[in-house]
Amino acid sequence: MRVRVPDYFDGFSCLAGACPHSCCIGWEVVLDEDTVRRYQQLPGALGERLRDAMALDGEDVCFPLDGRRCPFLNQENLCDIHCALGPEATSVTCREHPRFIEDYGPFQEITLSAACPKANELLLGSREPLTFLELASTVSTTLSTANCMPRLTPIGFAPAATFFMPSRMSACASSVAVVVPSPATSLVLRDRSRSLKARLRDFLLITGEAQQLFDSENMAELAAFCTGSWATSAETNAGSGSWEAAACRCLQDLEILEPDWLALLKQWEQAPELPGFAPQDPEKLERIAVYFAFRYLLKAVNDGDLLGRAQFCALGVLVTDRLSRFVGLPEALRLFSREIEHNEDNLDTLLEQFWQTEGLSLSALLAAFGG
Repeated sequence: MRVRVPDYFDGFSCLAGACPHSCCIGWEVVLDEDTVRRYQQLPGALGERLRDAMALDGEDVCFPLDGRRCPFLNQENLCDIHCALGPEATSVTCREHPRFIEDYGPFQEITLSAACPKANELLLGSREPLTFLELASTVSTTLSTANCMPRLTPIGFAPAATFFMPSRMSACASSVAVVVPSPATSLVLRDRSRSLKARLRDFLLITGEAQQLFDSENMAELAAFCTGSWATSAETNAGSGSWEAAACRCLQDLEILEPDWLALLKQWEQAPELPGFAPQDPEKLERIAVYFAFRYLLKAVNDGDLLGRAQFCALGVLVTDRLSRFVGLPEALRLFSREIEHNEDNLDTLLEQFWQTEGLSLSALLAAFGG
């Protein structure tokens, strides 16, 4: 099994009790079936406590929060289950977080959620172009008991182009080997000789053209397009801020997980619109764009919506840049990731809004980048 991960993957370690935004606070823990069976058979006082805490939430078994805290989070902000029985005794949800693990048959992709303070720090702790390691895993999604990380053996760096690969999508969709993208592909988002807004505009234009080819089901032509070279558009001034009102309104209409997110959106709503996309830290925003693209583009193999996911990547960059004016870039990204990336309903609604809301349409996002 081949596994692709960001180049900072091995630098991750849970902050545990020192974490300023514990994932054991405000997040209800859903238990997998194997963990439920283990807890039902566990003897002693801890076993009784586990069974008393388990409750049904629809079809799921979970630990309902106690004052917004997991009932097993102690006063030192450490997990009593982990402390007593080791990390392997916790649920799959707890063992995998903050990892997003996507299985694409012959390979997996694992990202670290930017909602996690440590993962956020690793992502934004550098201004170098984000690259990806390709690793070998002995067992699919197996987690080591030592640190709850997959057992991985490095086998080299994947090209930087791995963060934008409609060619991977076409390869998977046609059930052939994964296509190694051309160097031209990697330059779309990381060609620092051009402005970030120009790269993001071309990113949208290229995925739009790839979407048309994908919709026509001409996989040979799509593969040729994805592995070829593309002309880049001319530099233009940024468009109007028309996307801002639509995005702010849409985000407020989604499910709100925490009140600080709604307060931030209200602050944005009351602020004057900026004249255009002029990022304060383009290198770090590039890394965010790469993070989103790597995380979401290949999911188009499930429903064919490549362009919608590219629009999500672009919107994520626009929103985090805009909100960073109020709370700083790391916090803006952390809140966006927590509220959107960890809520499938919110993600699905946004993908629908790209087709239904004019201010979030391809043309509106292109205008935001001067297209």
